[in-house]
Amino acid sequence: MTRHYLRGASTLRSQRLYSRIDCRPVWGTMAAASLAMMLGLSPSAQGTQIAGPQMLDGSLSAVPVTSGLNQPIDMAFLAPGDFLVLEKSTGQVKRVINGQIQAQPVLDLAVNSASDRGLLSIALSPNFASTSEVLISYTESSTGADTNVVTEVPLQGNRVDRFLWSGSTLTFLGNVIKYRARQTDNLDVPGHLGSGNGGNERGNNDGGVIRFGPDGKLYLFMGDVGRRGWLQNLPNGPFTTGTRVDDTFGGPEPDDVHLTGAILRLNSDGTAPADNPFFAAGASIGGAVGANVQKIYSYGHRNGFGMAFDPISGALWATENGDDSFSELNRIVPGMNGGWIQIAGPIGRMAQYKKIETTMFDKALQQRRYPPTRLAYTATLAASRMLMFPGAAYVDPKLSWKYDISPAGAAFITGERWGSNQGTLWLGAGRNPVGATDAGGSLFRVRITPDRLNADLSADVRLADRVADNLTKLDLTESETLLIGKGFGITPSLVMGPDGYLYVVSLTNGSIYRIMYVPG
Repeated sequence: MTRHYLRGASTLRSQRLYSRIDCRPVWGTMAAASLAMMLGLSPSAQGTQIAGPQMLDGSLSAVPVTSGLNQPIDMAFLAPGDFLVLEKSTGQVKRVINGQIQAQPVLDLAVNSASDRGLLSIALSPNFASTSEVLISYTESSTGADTNVVTEVPLQGNRVDRFLWSGSTLTFLGNVIKYRARQTDNLDVPGHLGSGNGGNERGNNDGGVIRFGPDGKLYLFMGDVGRRGWLQNLPNGPFTTGTRVDDTFGGPEPDDVHLTGAILRLNSDGTAPADNPFFAAGASIGGAVGANVQKIYSYGHRNGFGMAFDPISGALWATENGDDSFSELNRIVPGMNGGWIQIAGPIGRMAQYKKIETTMFDKALQQRRYPPTRLAYTATLAASRMLMFPGAAYVDPKLSWKYDISPAGAAFITGERWGSNQGTLWLGAGRNPVGATDAGGSLFRVRITPDRLNADLSADVRLADRVADNLTKLDLTESETLLIGKGFGITPSLVMGPDGYLYVVSLTNGSIYRIMYVPG
């Protein structure tokens, strides 16, 4: 089939949670002391981190619910005071009742936890009360045992499975979807242009967060896994002319092993709902590629760890990590093209995106076969290069940071007990901010406009352009009015509990905190 009909002019953007300096993600498997050093913390600072977070609003308080967990990454409530929590590197799902971690895990999966991989996300079925179904996203090990060796993973080692909750254990029911895990984009491909960078496999940009929407459908954020194909807005793969494979397993079309860098909207059995934005486009393409296109809700995403549905409008909001430039907060609309890799941040900042990526840090976009020197010099040219499925549209981020600050978990505050915080969107952190003398681990509070369409940034005139012009990676300049807490460490998940309080999962602290509104 030909592909020219897919291409069109609109516009673009980016993301990430990956340490360019260390060539590792910030929550890879490592000892706590090593992780603290990587984040720029001294042992004493790490001790400060464990001592507890601080809220920057006197009407809010944070208290520990439980501690002693091994890299907790997500949680789901069974009832008030009773929840399941995932441990990223052990592959275990623990049950916590009234703050007490139960002795036996309810599930133990063999996971590959190299870099961004591992046990990743959990969601209860909307019909949990009658079906007792629980969905879990994870990266499986190819050895049958837990591992952090980057190559010990199946090609489609990222997966979402269904489990049955018995009241004390989780039992496997079936697979929902398997998708790409092996990251071979930097390996030389015989007969095609190589990478010239030593050919090392990696294991980052896996995404993996899952959430059910108010429509009852399952939403899955798939990171780009370092790929450079159709869904990264490269119709020809990592080349300027002609179509060549983009990695050692083929591409660039999104077949079953090349479907990455998108938010999928699925029925609970993994099939595509007929009202998905590209259902008709996928039908016209046909085959495995067309079937995968039918599952796409939005694409052109780099990597993300936070998705939250607005309880008032029902809209999906997602955090997105940049490479070195432009972290983003997006309100996802059906059929959205996020713009990655052609652009990061708002389309009007195209020149800054290219300048940062070509002159700073290691002057790369991670995948060496598509260096940043190939990025367009103008927004118009970048837009013309994008791959646009019929009905696709580019939308600027609702908030960006000039340099990556790695936003992570996301949750909307609900309930009248929260006063003026009701309806606000809170974001966690995936990295430690520059200059932090304590644990760092900032929490951000973003107010939403009355029409629920945009971030309300009116409290700081500097944010009128919807970009926080920070000074370097992880710097929080122009984020001062957004900061609501610090000292939480790396926070991949924020969850509203059935008791009406906000729960914060701290991977680095091994703890879960409850935030309460205490007026007066």
